[in-house]
Amino acid sequence: MKAGREQVFGSFALLAVTVLVIFIALPSGIPREPSDPNIPFTIDKPGTIAVEIAGESGRNGVYFIPKGATLAGFLDMAGIKAAGVNGETRRAPTLRSATTVTLTSGPHGISVEPMSADKRLALGIPIDLNRSSFEDLVLVPGIGEKTAERVVEERRLNGTFGKLEDLMRVKGIKEKRIEKLRRYVCIGC
Repeated sequence: MKAGREQVFGSFALLAVTVLVIFIALPSGIPREPSDPNIPFTIDKPGTIAVEIAGESGRNGVYFIPKGATLAGFLDMAGIKAAGVNGETRRAPTLRSATTVTLTSGPHGISVEPMSADKRLALGIPIDLNRSSFEDLVLVPGIGEKTAERVVEERRLNGTFGKLEDLMRVKGIKEKRIEKLRRYVCIGC
């Protein structure tokens, strides 16, 4: 049996009405996953810090947690029962942003260190100009190998930078370039 012109047209009209009813029935027209505004997804959310778990945790990755969280509190939030969490660890100071917590099965089961420069930059967290190596500085957009060499040499000869504007001591760096670098480097962060 062949479908007539009216039947084809009627089928398309029915389909169009169905789609229209669905879009009107849904608040935004497109179904979405429910979202919880209290879960921090980014370092840009005020009161949030980035902490990485590495090693033998089974839950490795970067977590965005509330500022002021302690190591023991963070491990509890991540659902990790670490053997190295003793009374001393529980009394440890609060975690800072851009920290890596490494869990191992060795005698010192937990170590807390600064996050690597490549991960910091990928997360939009500036790196400390005074603690960054040549390899770290080369990762910064706007700093090539020559400039990184000059920054490291200037720091070695004349000491650490007191403020970002002190970068103008380095040949080839002027105010305009410092403004572009401000989001990638900092002093004492």
